[in-house]
Amino acid sequence: MPVKLDLVMILVKIILTADRAVFTDYHGADLFGFGLCMPYRLVPKFVEYFVLAPRAPTTDGVRAKFAPLGLCKTEAALLAAGFRRDEVAIVPPHALPKAVDKDTEIVAIHVLDPKGLAPVSWTLKMVSGGGPSCTELEFENLMKIVLDLKKRYKFKIVVGGPGVWQLRGWEDRYEIDVLFDGESEITFPIIVKKILSGEEVPRYVKGEAPPPESIPLIVTPSRNGLVQITRGCPRRCRFCSPTMWKFRSIPLDAILKEVEFNLRSGIKGVGLVTEDVLLYGARGLELNPDAIKKLFDEVVSLASRYGVDTVGFSHVSCSSALVVKNVVRYISDVQGLSSDRPLFPQVGLESGSPRIVDRYFRGKAYPWRPEDWPNIVVEASKLFNDVYWYPCYTYIVGFPDAQPDDYVKTTELLDRLRDEGFKGWTFPLLLIPMGGTLVEKEARFLQLRSLPREAIDCIVEGWRLSLRFSKGILSKLIKTRNPIVNRILVKLSEKAIQAMEYWIEGISREGIDIIEKQFSKVSIRNSTALAKTVASAVILRR
Repeated sequence: MPVKLDLVMILVKIILTADRAVFTDYHGADLFGFGLCMPYRLVPKFVEYFVLAPRAPTTDGVRAKFAPLGLCKTEAALLAAGFRRDEVAIVPPHALPKAVDKDTEIVAIHVLDPKGLAPVSWTLKMVSGGGPSCTELEFENLMKIVLDLKKRYKFKIVVGGPGVWQLRGWEDRYEIDVLFDGESEITFPIIVKKILSGEEVPRYVKGEAPPPESIPLIVTPSRNGLVQITRGCPRRCRFCSPTMWKFRSIPLDAILKEVEFNLRSGIKGVGLVTEDVLLYGARGLELNPDAIKKLFDEVVSLASRYGVDTVGFSHVSCSSALVVKNVVRYISDVQGLSSDRPLFPQVGLESGSPRIVDRYFRGKAYPWRPEDWPNIVVEASKLFNDVYWYPCYTYIVGFPDAQPDDYVKTTELLDRLRDEGFKGWTFPLLLIPMGGTLVEKEARFLQLRSLPREAIDCIVEGWRLSLRFSKGILSKLIKTRNPIVNRILVKLSEKAIQAMEYWIEGISREGIDIIEKQFSKVSIRNSTALAKTVASAVILRR
């Protein structure tokens, strides 16, 4: 007689999710996530949902095949704290109605830019005439789903991530039970256990920083193979939030395990997440060349066994590069980089004014002095370009006490870069009062009208330099896994360049009044003409 087995199913209690602007792989090109920082009136629907933010796939209609790294780390923290794999699920936003039911007790949401107030989004709003960004739209879309489900199932909403500062004061509007600020590994599981046991928890919780050796490994593949190699930054720039976190390097063994886990799971890329790749293994600002070389030796070797020929990284700094020039060249040599296979790191240029450097980011110039900063940027730029690193420099407009001469000095630095034949982008960002930064209480959300003419000229000069480089780099920059998407992105990028040239001409001719008179009235959200143009371009190039 067959034995009857009583099968006990532990249903999902905790669901981790994010909005679509975050929960996508951008067709394998993280850089194009910046396109979602545009006002959505300037991003046709088919571009947003087919090109920039394709729907994230699931394994069973519910669990995500990959996820943003922040969600992967949060899930790993819960499992390390004793929760079972079948009690926790990372779910893309479109799958939430299928995943959430009467057993759901917590929906935890990871946010980056929920109100469109991050530096890139705010800047693009101001220069284009305003309107909600795609990031803001997608957060609203997510919350409509979540709040509808909460009415039925009465779960708790916990929100965390780098953008949580934007939601202070919005807790009631979105029925947020807990705003979680900081690192998740230690504190978040404690809060979850308290919620599940019916205990009262504070509306606002600050996460404790874990030692690097106790950060658990991810168990869901991370989007585009992103793996964190450092946390925090020791430079103490007043406008930056990561520098408020204790600086730590992740053990190499843990990095390699996560890289291999992603690759074995079918992820076709490796990206190292850091505030400065050359700070890996450092003690404060004392760099460790051997640790950096070993990191790239091991990661590049591992990636190559899975057919991945380039290991990218998110950020680097000019001063670090000049301290360890040989290591910069080594990173390129070990990967065989070339003009056909370059890297595109993000780099903080910030300002060309030594006075601003001294007041707001003195540590970024170390071991040199603030007055050396313009030369540091120029010499580092030559080094980067020599080894096929084409950086995206960001610089800040709107420091609280900035004077016209400070902007003139930044423009002069941009002109020096142009004259040296710099290959890369120079992207102006308006300073914002970002939560958790040292400048938060001094800064404000700036309107272009409040800036002096020298600041507008500084913005325009950066765009000019960026456009000149963009025209020649599109074919090398746009490399997604889908050749049709590649063609579409090339065509869209060409049109974006034309639009920016028109913007520059208009600002130069009429001043910023043209933004309100003309640019603010443009909407191509439902543009069929643009869709036809792109479609014809794809067909013709086949």
